[in-house]
Amino acid sequence: MALSAAMQSRMQGQAGAFAAALMTGDRSGVTAATNDALRASNLSHMISISGLHMGLLTGFVFALFRYGIALVPPVALRFDTRKIAAWVALMAATFYMVLAGPDVATRRSYIMAAVILVAVLCDRRAISLRSVAIAALICLVLEPESLVEPGFQMSFGATAALIVGFEHWAKVQHRLPAPLRPVAMMVLSSLVAGTATAPIAAAHFNRIAEYGLLANLLAVPVMGVMVMPLGVIALILAPLGLAGPALWVMQQGCALILFIADQVAGLNGAVITVPA
Repeated sequence: MALSAAMQSRMQGQAGAFAAALMTGDRSGVTAATNDALRASNLSHMISISGLHMGLLTGFVFALFRYGIALVPPVALRFDTRKIAAWVALMAATFYMVLAGPDVATRRSYIMAAVILVAVLCDRRAISLRSVAIAALICLVLEPESLVEPGFQMSFGATAALIVGFEHWAKVQHRLPAPLRPVAMMVLSSLVAGTATAPIAAAHFNRIAEYGLLANLLAVPVMGVMVMPLGVIALILAPLGLAGPALWVMQQGCALILFIADQVAGLNGAVITVPA
């Protein structure tokens, strides 16, 4: 709560409340109007700390330390930089999970991130349906009742669909020109996750966000470039009193995501109601 209050004192308005929710799990500053816009644009997953956040955070920390160590040849030539970076990323993921609180989506994403990082440490294949199964079993042992809750179903449904989808993507991506692959991968991930979760959302909430693909294609890159990496940098620089510029960039990214959510939610037919 102290970290959330500190962030919101430096970043005013809903952008600050949104940023605090992403980094700490404290959603108390996010208004009902903002929540409604995020739901109508199918961006509500951004305010629930889950695989997107955990993946971006651990991936950025892993890359930061791996390439940072590579700049110090005496260390890089003597040690396995991948495994050092994996240890640091695992500690960062653990801190993030403890900070945000272990709800189902956060716990699932942490377990999968931990499985992936431990696989790196053991020189094993990192991403597979086995990691989904391990995460599901642990979550169900801790909270069996979560099986019938929308958070569990949407989180695991999207993750399983993404892993299966990207197994096929790996076989066909070489057919596309290299510059188009990141764009196609982003379209595929949004389409697969949205298709997997839409029936669950319709069953539980009696609504489908029709323009979720458009909103995610616009917002997810902003999250990956301007928000989560700058949040990590701000956290690293905060003890030195140098977090201001990083927080400013993060605030602009959060404001842009909320702007996208508002615009997409305002389109005609953005939300389709589904009978129970």
